[in-house]
Amino acid sequence: MVSEIRKSDIENPVLILKEWMDEVVQSKIQPNPNSMSISTIDAKGRPNSRMVLCKEVNEKLGYLVFYTNYESNKAKEIGVNNECSGLFHWDTFGYQVRVRGTIVQSPEVDSDKYFATRDIGSQLSAWASHQSQIVEDRESLDNQFQQTMDKFNVKESQLESSDINIPRPQFWGGYQIWIREIELWLNQKDRFHDRLSFKRTLSTTSSGIEASSDWAIKRLQP
Repeated sequence: MVSEIRKSDIENPVLILKEWMDEVVQSKIQPNPNSMSISTIDAKGRPNSRMVLCKEVNEKLGYLVFYTNYESNKAKEIGVNNECSGLFHWDTFGYQVRVRGTIVQSPEVDSDKYFATRDIGSQLSAWASHQSQIVEDRESLDNQFQQTMDKFNVKESQLESSDINIPRPQFWGGYQIWIREIELWLNQKDRFHDRLSFKRTLSTTSSGIEASSDWAIKRLQP
């Protein structure tokens, strides 16, 4: 467990995020150690937050990946404003990481590859759920799942199978959060915590996001 963070020791803060997450994962102490809060802004300028699962930390290029329904409220908000903030907090370890950046859709090949690793039940759920839309009752929701099972000819006894291949729905896939700002927070005694802020330049081009590898570092007061 890290006891202090020094500016001189860190060239890539995203690597520290990955190391902290890996430590929490390996400890097996915290359920869903890769959970993070994502905040987006709707068309009226109102913030909206929810928990998602971070499925990749690309420390070389400096982006995070999560997966969702492209027709969900969060996706609609991303379509209006693709700037977001994210938060990881691992209280048992005294670690916290805040990020701000630009969201872009993951390449389809990446989404296809990840979808194929999901268990069959989760694949069916992606097809069955009209995420964020109103549903009359739980029975209606369960019926949607059963209809999806029927569509792909999946039996109840096959939900634990690893031999069934279901294609990824085009309305479901990944997002990359390209990090512009990241803050590492480390718990210290007397609530006199360590906070290091890192910023870099991002630019959007016709070929995607271009990101600087040089981070400006500042220490913040707790």
